[in-house]
Amino acid sequence: MERIIPFKKTDFSNDGTHILSDKFIYDLQREWEESFHNQFNPFFANVLECHPLAMKRLRLYMEGGSEADYDFGMELIDGEIDIGTNLAIEKFSEEKTVYAIGSQFHNDEDNPLFLIKNDNLSEDILVLKYVPENDGEEEMKNIPVTDQITSKT
Repeated sequence: MERIIPFKKTDFSNDGTHILSDKFIYDLQREWEESFHNQFNPFFANVLECHPLAMKRLRLYMEGGSEADYDFGMELIDGEIDIGTNLAIEKFSEEKTVYAIGSQFHNDEDNPLFLIKNDNLSEDILVLKYVPENDGEEEMKNIPVTDQITSKT
């Protein structure tokens, strides 16, 4: 189950505001999650997958246009989610990695969206997915989740 979300750079201002709707990225995230749930009820999205450049833009937008000293999203290892390898790689990195963000639809961090980088996707889309527990989510349950990086006032 997956839903493709258009995510063109030209549709957003640097501070994370969608130009046509004047909605901030967190409001859009809530709409995306709600739309996913409505389409695939009773399931909720638990993975947000996108190209590394799109992930970098997503982080920038969620920071309201400010740079950050952390990275968003884990790398796929041989096309699979491998948290252990990502955590091992992070030990040698100068940046910390945010592996998941809290759901805006549920308004809590107990229902996270795990962030996955995928070089094979276009940088103009995000893909919301539901990944069953037996496909790597069990391993993801122990990863700390950031509810909101910043909030726009």
